[in-house]
Amino acid sequence: MKLTIDTDKLAEAAQWAMRAVPANPPTPVLAGLRLQAADDTLNLTGFDYYRCARADEDCEVAEPGTLLVPGRVLTDVVKSFPKSRPTTLALDGTDLALSCGTAHIQLPTLPLDDYPNPPNAPAASGTSDAAALADAATRIAAAVATDDTIPVLTGVQFTLTDTTLRLTATDRYAFHVAELPWTPHTIKARGKTPPLTEGTVLVPGDAVRDAARILAGSDQTAELALTTSHFAVRVPGRSVTGSTLDGELPNYEPLFPTEFASVVTAGTEALTDTLKHLTPLLGKGDPLLLDITDGQITVRAGTDDKARGRDQVDADLDGTPMTVAFSPHLLLRTLQQIDGPAVQLNLVSPAKAALLHAPDQADRFKGLIMPIRLNS
Repeated sequence: MKLTIDTDKLAEAAQWAMRAVPANPPTPVLAGLRLQAADDTLNLTGFDYYRCARADEDCEVAEPGTLLVPGRVLTDVVKSFPKSRPTTLALDGTDLALSCGTAHIQLPTLPLDDYPNPPNAPAASGTSDAAALADAATRIAAAVATDDTIPVLTGVQFTLTDTTLRLTATDRYAFHVAELPWTPHTIKARGKTPPLTEGTVLVPGDAVRDAARILAGSDQTAELALTTSHFAVRVPGRSVTGSTLDGELPNYEPLFPTEFASVVTAGTEALTDTLKHLTPLLGKGDPLLLDITDGQITVRAGTDDKARGRDQVDADLDGTPMTVAFSPHLLLRTLQQIDGPAVQLNLVSPAKAALLHAPDQADRFKGLIMPIRLNS
């Protein structure tokens, strides 16, 4: 192998492929990045048996080849190279020689024959706007459980229809739902696991977050591939592939109330800022209290006998004044997913789940959070 590549592009590609390299690999070769050079393209691949991240970058290939190098070392070295100069990679005996300006580095290669074959990405199920998919994935992944006590809760469920892609996630305390348009492909069933264009698939939350990273800010169309066993998202030059999870999330529709005693609308930024400067005053497990009246929400840090701070936010109320207690973490986490200058809190009672979304945007994103019951 011998090639020359833009240093900045190499650094970015290596960092992307490293997302699938485990921090504590079960075998030494899984700490490696596979480099494959051919047809003036360098492909970098990271793989941990469950997830695969691939990056392609244009380069000048003098000698094609494939090798395996320590991924973390390669990434850190290239990241420190001067971005104004190209980097040359060349196989030198059993080492990979990297040259950039006056810097010359020798990296030992790893045994390529011991590296497992990464899975081929499945054929695309359909396409969606990359930025819209990234937006939905980020908002929904915020509600994924952070521990694996109940594995099904560590995933994001994709529900496919002929026009709509719905993403849902829950950690038992909050439930996030987002919808976006997509265009399914016309697919004739083939192979053992053909691409799906309808039904549900549960995707690991980490894979969904990775997908959001490669799609964020993109003005391209993303290819989405879903089968009963694998999930993949692709845009030109980047892809992430992962295994799906067994099981499915509860049907969210019966959980979401449709009739409310109180509907209050407030500024998203103002309410978020208020929560941020009152939350540090709370002890572990202490709730935030929202006293909702027509014209304002008074936010109190703690219960009546432990009040430590308060602030007020202008608000419009349609319905009954109410006092509701929430976990500050849950409320802030869902509030931060609201995309718009105003947030609408829909309340049934102080003891029942509250529904949050931007006014007139419940079909785009909505979050359900459970309140905290207070002793009378």
